[in-house]
Amino acid sequence: MLRKMFGGGVPQSRAYEVGQQLFQQGMEAAIEYRTADAIALYTKSFETNPNPAPLINRAKIYRWRILFEEAIRDLETAMRLDKQQGDQFSVPLGKELRECKLIAENRFNGKKRLFIADLRSKGFDYVAGRIADSIFKGNGQLLGYHLVNEVDSVKKFENPSDFPSVKTLINNWMTDQRVIDEVLADPNIGSEYRELRDVFEGMICVYDYADMAKLRDTIVRKIWCLLNPPSQMQTLWEVSLRDLH
Repeated sequence: MLRKMFGGGVPQSRAYEVGQQLFQQGMEAAIEYRTADAIALYTKSFETNPNPAPLINRAKIYRWRILFEEAIRDLETAMRLDKQQGDQFSVPLGKELRECKLIAENRFNGKKRLFIADLRSKGFDYVAGRIADSIFKGNGQLLGYHLVNEVDSVKKFENPSDFPSVKTLINNWMTDQRVIDEVLADPNIGSEYRELRDVFEGMICVYDYADMAKLRDTIVRKIWCLLNPPSQMQTLWEVSLRDLH
């Protein structure tokens, strides 16, 4: 949930008014899934009139993108500002910050370099398969749900060009958002998946963006190839490779 309240600064001042306008524009961009625009507008809003709200919302977008280091940085800054400006958001901020730090523990506890060395040694295909196997344990429903959820996330929050396999699915087989929404609305599998999603994000957030995007994309491709006939497997593989060049 995005924060709708804009606070801090001197009401009626020019900086406050401009900051509030930029914040509202950021909200509109975020609701329309214009993620890059939303981040830029929240950044300008904060620079114009420093207050917690733009940082809270920017952190939420970073979290949706599994960019926990950036999210934690924004949340910590927002907490410091909030204490100076009336302590309006301390409870939800504290909860969000604790959750982010818990999920992203391996990024900050000294193990990051071990994960990266392992990736360089064993390659993306191997590590992607290991991540998917360790989390979803071959459960076809969970694998399928994860695939659809990743397609939805990339469509809404990422640059699809960074995810060639997902981009191919979006352009060829998963063009109807209503179908995606219907799959993700399943309350039973969705509830089970949400618990595993935190585990997935905890594993994947260890890597910097380029490696993380490639791993996420590779997992999607491997799941699609597992769940679909050889003709579609080959098409996805060929088009994805072409999109890389």
